[in-house]
Amino acid sequence: MLIITARDPLVLRYGSIGYDRLRAALDTWAVVDADRVLAVDDPADMQNLGLAPGVSTPTGVQSAIREVYRRFPSLASSVLIAGGNSIVPFVPIPNPVQDRSVDPDNTVLSDNPYGALVDSLQEQLAPTLPVGRLAAPDAAPLNDFIALIEGLPHRAQGTTVGQPGSALVINDDWTSFSGRVAIAMPEPQVWHIAPGYEMNSATRQDAARSVLYFNLHGFTGDPDWKCWSDVQRNFISTVTPDGLDRSCVGGSLSFAECCYGAQIAGRTADNSCALKLVREGANFIGATGLAFGSYIASDLMLEDADFLARAFFASVQGGQPVGSALRTAQKLYFNDAAEARSGDVWQYKQKTLLQFVLLGNPQTVH
Repeated sequence: MLIITARDPLVLRYGSIGYDRLRAALDTWAVVDADRVLAVDDPADMQNLGLAPGVSTPTGVQSAIREVYRRFPSLASSVLIAGGNSIVPFVPIPNPVQDRSVDPDNTVLSDNPYGALVDSLQEQLAPTLPVGRLAAPDAAPLNDFIALIEGLPHRAQGTTVGQPGSALVINDDWTSFSGRVAIAMPEPQVWHIAPGYEMNSATRQDAARSVLYFNLHGFTGDPDWKCWSDVQRNFISTVTPDGLDRSCVGGSLSFAECCYGAQIAGRTADNSCALKLVREGANFIGATGLAFGSYIASDLMLEDADFLARAFFASVQGGQPVGSALRTAQKLYFNDAAEARSGDVWQYKQKTLLQFVLLGNPQTVH
């Protein structure tokens, strides 16, 4: 696996001594699975692989990954981005959904281009290389970043702290759609339906399962994932960061269909469920922006994040590493969407393919 980072942003944040400590931690972690760390803006690093010095912009990172893959395909068969958005930025892509009354996001933040080997729509939507991200918060203290590196699961996952099976936390209105995802998830399954349920510090043991699935509402800048209450006519907190603890979620695999579930830029583990899951030892997949699940009307059948989640869990159950499982799900969804590449549906499908990202090691087998 190729582990990509950027020297200059890390030195700017932590100083040269801090960078040396971070780099030593990354190199030590990489030795276990014979992975390779590459700081794309470090001339010595690049020259050691026979490459010209690069830059830490998204385009520069993408070019470096492609060149390494061209020369050393087995080394770059999967990619781990080491750092949050302030170190190696997500790639901003114009939102395919045009109607801002439906979707307020002007751009989609994606890691897909880092796995795309050529400039084509298909590669951008369903890239060849699995990509994951070691998601340190942008303002993470040095020791916290190092701890995140040292706690990142390796290729062989080993035993999770939770019990076998799955825990599902679902907005009541979406139970039938979630059932289509659940058929691909491991048994036994424990369902928690909201409103009427909250995963917080008092109920955190409910998350002690090897697989976690969240189908709830999320909002930009909001730390909690929520449900809709017909009684209160309002959104109610259902999953909070303090409900996620290493003693329960360490080693687990989690997937959230929530809007902005993987919105991590400028956030911390205290105000992001995704970053809290990652800090506590879970691999996480979620959407960087407003997401679309399933919607059925007389003239429209939209099955977006539900399809992706079902295909992902089926691939994991088939023994694929999490990065490969997400790649497989993207390709299956891209092919399923091939018949709908015109009109309104295709724009939603494109956004779904772009914005679901893996925060974790793409080579981990669960």
